[in-house]
This record gives sequence, structure tokens and C-alpha cells, in this order.
Amino acid sequence: MTEPVSLIVSQTPVPRMAVGPTKATEPHLAVVYATASGEVACFEGRPMKPSQQMFSKYRTRYEVDMRPYQRSAVLGRNPLISRDGVHAFEVTVDFAFRIDGWQGAEDFVRSGLHDPLPVVHGHLVSLFHGAGQRFPIEDSFGLQHHLNQLCSQPVVFQEGLKLYGCQVHVRPDAKSLSHLESLIEAGRREHLGAAEHIPNRGAVVRQTEIEAIQQRAQIEATARQADALADTLTTSDGLIRHYLVTNPHDAAGAFEMRRQLEEARAATAELQNQRALGLFQVMAEKGLIQAGDLEHMRQQLTGTVGRATGGDAALPPLATPQLPAARPWDPPQLPPADQTPAPAGYTPTLVSPTVGPSAPPGPLTRTTPTALIYLVVDESLDRACLDELQRGLDALHSALSDAPDVSRVLRLGVLGMAATTEQRLSLAEVGPGTRTPLLMGRRGLSYSQAFRTLRPLIGQDVTVVKNDGAQVLRPLVYFLTGGAPDEGTAWRGDHHDLTDTDRNRAAPHLIALGFGRAETQAVRSVATRPEFGFMAAPHQDAASAAHSCAAFLRDSVISYGQRLASGEANFSINPPDGFRRAEDAL
Repeated sequence: MTEPVSLIVSQTPVPRMAVGPTKATEPHLAVVYATASGEVACFEGRPMKPSQQMFSKYRTRYEVDMRPYQRSAVLGRNPLISRDGVHAFEVTVDFAFRIDGWQGAEDFVRSGLHDPLPVVHGHLVSLFHGAGQRFPIEDSFGLQHHLNQLCSQPVVFQEGLKLYGCQVHVRPDAKSLSHLESLIEAGRREHLGAAEHIPNRGAVVRQTEIEAIQQRAQIEATARQADALADTLTTSDGLIRHYLVTNPHDAAGAFEMRRQLEEARAATAELQNQRALGLFQVMAEKGLIQAGDLEHMRQQLTGTVGRATGGDAALPPLATPQLPAARPWDPPQLPPADQTPAPAGYTPTLVSPTVGPSAPPGPLTRTTPTALIYLVVDESLDRACLDELQRGLDALHSALSDAPDVSRVLRLGVLGMAATTEQRLSLAEVGPGTRTPLLMGRRGLSYSQAFRTLRPLIGQDVTVVKNDGAQVLRPLVYFLTGGAPDEGTAWRGDHHDLTDTDRNRAAPHLIALGFGRAETQAVRSVATRPEFGFMAAPHQDAASAAHSCAAFLRDSVISYGQRLASGEANFSINPPDGFRRAEDAL
């Protein structure tokens, strides 16, 4: 509040034996008399006459200021906290007050007050208490309007004061104002970044096109050079001639290469000659050479020495004797597709949703099917569980990036499930350049929202992957939940719409993992097969169960991808550590 204001201008005893007229008063002052017992009287603000004072019962005379006063106050010690409970408003009140008539002057003297400001301050604090909690820190004008409505009417206090003309001004305090300025600046940067994104993107696209043209030109030039030098670079002599053409200033170096080449050829010829003669001597000593073989062996020995010295002599082709019953090897015929024995376990089927006009028939090719895998992760879990699951996603991303043969046959998508379901990673072939999905803790849990999001998303992804020419297996959805859904059992209809193959041509299989506060019956019902539903042991804490789920996701997806890459489409699954089948836990 502002400086104190004293409305009691003077306080004097009433004289008994006064001679002459009584003390006059100024027009804005009212005279109030009080007895020794506390009785108070005001004779319309006029002082008593000397005759009245002589026999009066009043002992004290008060002069009360009746003028109106204007003051301003800042509620600094009692700030109004905003809706978030962190930020505060700065409230300034301009107000007027005065003594409310002769009766007000009596009441003010009777109250024993001198300064009326504490009464006004207490009234304003009580009137405004808790009003800030109805407004966010950004809506200071809304709070200002509300407070002005609260104090729009004059108020008369029992102390004889009248408060009127209140005008409230509200703004965020210094810390809150700095916070709001930061948000506004961030918004400006976001808008500026969005505006600059289009030209920046265009520049990147143009630069990429230029680099692609340069790369194609370089490849074509390299190919032309390779064609031109195809016959030159296949022999040692050709390489030396090419060096001399490209480095005409280094003729000495070319001649030195030629000399070294001749020396190497001579040394090789000498060694080959010695070996051939030694072999001939051994065969002659052992009587292994007949007269008819001499000419043939002479040609062979001559060719060997000629090749060692860089000549063009070649061995004459040897006639291969044909056995009477010999014939080319016939490779075994593969069994027809419908007669291939099915592997043990669950084998995903190919999906073929209606995706528009079919492609013209062409030659059949054998390609590795592609598996679409979706991870639906409960983001309403506590931070410890989310950290365990995030580490599992990071490990899965790293493993797929390091195994391109496995990643090639898989497409991975990640969704975060809470009150709403949001994509954390769009379906993609995971590689070193694929971003790692990040989980975000949120409130609420709705199975229905997850199933409603999955149905159109899977249908669109299947269409896109099939249009790329891939065979698509029936999608797999890993459904991780650590709580009970907010909608009770109302999600079952959406679950049926997603998994019913009559309604949804791209209906997936759901593998459900429950822990923490998850309901066993719900986990069993979410899984599309009895062996696809698993529950953590009742004594296992949620963070430990989340760790087991993270390891299970990594190992299960990688193992399935390895089997697909090796040509085996069989899918089998074992429960995570500490889990058991949900139907066994009922």
C-alpha cells in the first residue's frame, strides 16, 4: 500500500471553563465528541457552544477529515497465482475513499482507527483471493475484467469508511512476463522457420539435382574411358603405354617400368624352364614317356616357356574323353508351391487388399515376402517403464541398421498410445538414416483410439508396399499395455473391426503384452490367437516387466526378420522373461 493517511486531524480534551467562543473548524472537518465511557456523538459536524461544554458529559473532542482521497495500491505481498500454480499476476488497484457522512465520522472515531488504508487493503485482498486460479497466465486482460466487475460497486465499512471508484490493472509479474516473451519469440521463430522452409527446401532440391547431374556425367565419362581403354589395360605392356600417354613428361619412368617387366619375365621363364626340364627328366627316368608323346610334350613345354616370357603361345586344346553313359547333370525340379510342406508354427499369409486396377500379367518371379510390423506402446506408463521401453526401441533400431539383409524384408512402424494414439515412426525400412522413434509420457489410455488409428493406417501402408512390387504378409501388431483402458470394455467393437478379415482385408494379428495394472482378460481378448497373449507375473514390478518386454521386442523382430531373409516365413513366439500366457493367468 501507499503512505499512511490519518483522518483524525486532532484529538483534544473538551474545556470546562472556556471563556469566549469555542474553537472554529475548517469546512472539511467534522467535530465528534466522546465520553469517558466511549459514547460518541456528532452534532452535524459543528462544535458545541461554551455553555454546552460547561455541563457536557463529553470529555474528548475529535476533528475528522471528511475529504475524499485517491490512492493506488499494488498487491505485492498477496500475488494472484495463475491457473498453472506457478506463475503470478501483478495487480494494481486505483481507488477512492472518504468518511461516509456524520454517522461515518462517529463510527470512525468509535473504531479507534487513524489510518483507513489497512481496512481497504484487507478488503481488496479478501475480495480478490483465488481469482487468479481461474485464468491462465496469458489471459491477464480476462482477470482484469473479472476483478473490475468484483469491485465495481461502492462499499461502506462498519468503520464509517466508504470505498468507491476502484479501477484494477493486471499484468504478469516480471518472471511470468519473461516467460511469455520467450514463448512469443519461439512462436516468431517457428513462423519464420516455416516461411523459410519452402525456399530452403527448394534450394536443397535444386542442389541435389545439380549434384545428380554431375554424378551421372562423371559416371558416363568414367564408362567412356573404361570402354576406350578396355583393350589397353588388360596387359602389362598396355598399362605401360597408357602411363606414357597420360604422363608424357615421365618417359624415364615408363622405360624403367619396361625394364623391370622384362627382368621379371626373364626370371619367371628361367624358373618355369627349370621346372619343366626337371619334370621331363623324372618322367624319362621312370619310363613314363613314349615316342609318340614327344611332339605333344615339346609343344606344351614351348608354350609354357612362351607364356612365362610374355608370348602368345597357347597350349593346344586337349580332347576330353567321353564316357559311354555320360550326360549333362539335370538339376532337381522344385516342388509346386501348393505341395511345399508347411513349416511348424504359424505361417503368415499374403494379404491382397483391393488397391485399384491390377497390373498386366507378366512373368512370375520368386521374391522374399515383406513383413509389416507395428509396435503400439503404452505412453501412460511412469517414466521408469518408458525409459526401459525407449532403450529397447533404440536397441531394435541399432540392430536393424546393422543388418541390412534383415531390414530389407521388414517394415517397422511405432505408435504411442494414451488418450490418443500418435505415430512415433511411420512405416519404413529401418536403416542408418532412419530416425529413432521417441516415446512421450502422456495421460489417459484408450484401446479404442489405438484400434481406430491402426485400421486405416495398416490398409494404406499395405497398399503402398504392394504398389512397390513387394509381396506383403499379414501384418503383425505388438500391443504393449500397462494399465486398464479408460473406456472399460467399449473397445471390443473397434477391435473386431480391425481384426475381422471379412471387414478388413488387411486385418493384422495382434500380440498382446500386459504388465503393471493391465487386466488379464483384456490382454487375452486383444491377442488374436491364444498363444499371442502374455501377462507378467503378479509379483513382478512394472519397470522389470517393461525391461523384459523391450528385450522381447528386439529379439522377436530380429529373429523373425532373419527367418524371412533365409526364405522361411514361419513365425513362432516365446513369452518374455517372467511372463506367461494370458489364458493360463485367468
